[in-house]
Amino acid sequence: MFKIGKLFHLTHVVDSLRECDRWYDEVFAACRYYRGYMRAAMRNASVLAVGDTPLEAIQTAPVPGAENSAIGKFHARYGQHFHSIAWYVESIEDCFNHLSRHNIRQVDMVGRPAKGPFGKRNIAVWTHPKDTHGAIEFAQVEDFSIDVRLHPSWSAAFWRDRHPLGIERASHITVVVRDLDKAKAFYRDVLGGKPLHEEQTAGHKKSAYIAVGEDTVVELAQPLSPQTPEARDLEHAGEGLYAVTFKTKDLTRAAEFLQSKKQRIETHSADTLVLNRNDTFGIGIAFTERRIPNDPR
Repeated sequence: MFKIGKLFHLTHVVDSLRECDRWYDEVFAACRYYRGYMRAAMRNASVLAVGDTPLEAIQTAPVPGAENSAIGKFHARYGQHFHSIAWYVESIEDCFNHLSRHNIRQVDMVGRPAKGPFGKRNIAVWTHPKDTHGAIEFAQVEDFSIDVRLHPSWSAAFWRDRHPLGIERASHITVVVRDLDKAKAFYRDVLGGKPLHEEQTAGHKKSAYIAVGEDTVVELAQPLSPQTPEARDLEHAGEGLYAVTFKTKDLTRAAEFLQSKKQRIETHSADTLVLNRNDTFGIGIAFTERRIPNDPR
């Protein structure tokens, strides 16, 4: 049976993993639980948690031929940018079969067409971004996972109660799409998502918020003007992961702290602020005090 669990991580490609790691440390006091080189994918990666939100920064490894790897080609085409959403699933074989029935193309970590048998060394697939409104990775939890959030002693209380950003959780992740109705149908009918709320910002975007898996809310956002940041990103990189918005207890305190760390605020409304992407390694980072209507978390 196909069933989505917790968010595995939000992957983004960067120019310098060392500089990005330093940024996560200084701004978010992130809990890093993996940093290493994967030979098959020709990439270095750092996986960390900001509260209960997992993120993975990836850099093409300095090895011959890496520019022709899947990550190397992505970086050459889009630069620093979000790459994909990754979710855990109960069974990668059930996941593969479920997606195949919906004619969704899938590849392995080096970009080859995915195929079984699935086992301990073959526990993840990536979808073709044109089939799923952006690239999505699905992975089965390893027997001895190093994901700190899966350990019984894990707590995100530090980021909520002690860190100046006051992060309660990821409010939502934003996926930019060209056709909101088609994207909603995919997230609802194929991924089993639960629609929570819809809204429209005049001249900016129309959005649908959908609960996916155990802990994630996805905002599907269709730009209404070519002048919006979402529309420019859609034109540049196509449909896919655009931003993560953190729910904070105190937006004013968060803003003051971010500015003390030389993070420029691009926009600031009564309940939400958005950081300048030149300071965030090309990814969308926002903070909000707003609660999404009908959000059950």
